[in-house]
Amino acid sequence: MHLKYKTYNFTPILGWSTSRFEVFDKCKRQYFYQYYAKYVKDVPTYKMQMLKALTSVPLEIGNVIHDVIEAFLRRLQKSDSDIDESRFYEYARHKAQEYCSHKTFMEVYYKQKKEIDLTPVYERIDLCLQNFLKSPIYSWIFMKAMCNRDNWMIEPEGYGETRLDSLKAYCKMDFLFPVDDHVYILDWKTGKRDEYKHKGQLLGYAAAASSNFNISWKVIFPKIVYLSPEFSELEIPLNEDAFSSLFTKVKEQTEEMYSYCKDKNSNVPKEIEAFPKTPSTAICRFCNYQELCFPEIMNQESVDFNA
Repeated sequence: MHLKYKTYNFTPILGWSTSRFEVFDKCKRQYFYQYYAKYVKDVPTYKMQMLKALTSVPLEIGNVIHDVIEAFLRRLQKSDSDIDESRFYEYARHKAQEYCSHKTFMEVYYKQKKEIDLTPVYERIDLCLQNFLKSPIYSWIFMKAMCNRDNWMIEPEGYGETRLDSLKAYCKMDFLFPVDDHVYILDWKTGKRDEYKHKGQLLGYAAAASSNFNISWKVIFPKIVYLSPEFSELEIPLNEDAFSSLFTKVKEQTEEMYSYCKDKNSNVPKEIEAFPKTPSTAICRFCNYQELCFPEIMNQESVDFNA
């Protein structure tokens, strides 16, 4: 099976994604800052860009693991020789040090920590990679997927734009590859298992692959691969009812986000006042933009959002 990814002409209308609606559902004000920063008044553009770029320890662990596995798979496309495990781990630690030294961590910026201790970061990364190398997935890739490695899609460029029942959506996949007449999709996870959320992601991946490659969903097999704290997998059965429910959900959630636009076709939002702050301040502790809602925190040693 030869796969050719479908491309779409640019349109400004917003596109649904699991992550976009998750932010929208959690806090409308954070959603405004995240997706409509250019409409924020009285805050310089550079400041909005800086806040959006704030990172966190879990996020960077995930970034490192995704990039290291991507590099490994691209190497595997060129050579199927055994890897040097010590160099593999050393490469991952180098990536972690590089990423962490060039980024500003939300935990430090908002005075939750004085600095980032890289020791537990290295330990978590090592654990994830150990679980990957010892996993049946690792062996299965060598045994089954290598025969068509020129046709692998590893971290495809762009944002994974697709169409779900004619609606614009984004479903970016980590690793997609054919084996015989089937298409497999793998998504690496370094955080906690969330079956409800991740089952929805898998269904979205399958629908996107079916749409983008014009193939039947019956030959598509998506899977979440958890690498921490231990190796595990998550697969779901695919059927017409599941896709029908997905399309209904995507339509309802898209319409809800449209309702906060004064021009949905151009993706122009209503004024910021139409985007209320979450009543749950516990969420604020993990928000990049908490300084904009609580400017006084920058003059304090620390802030207890549970107080």
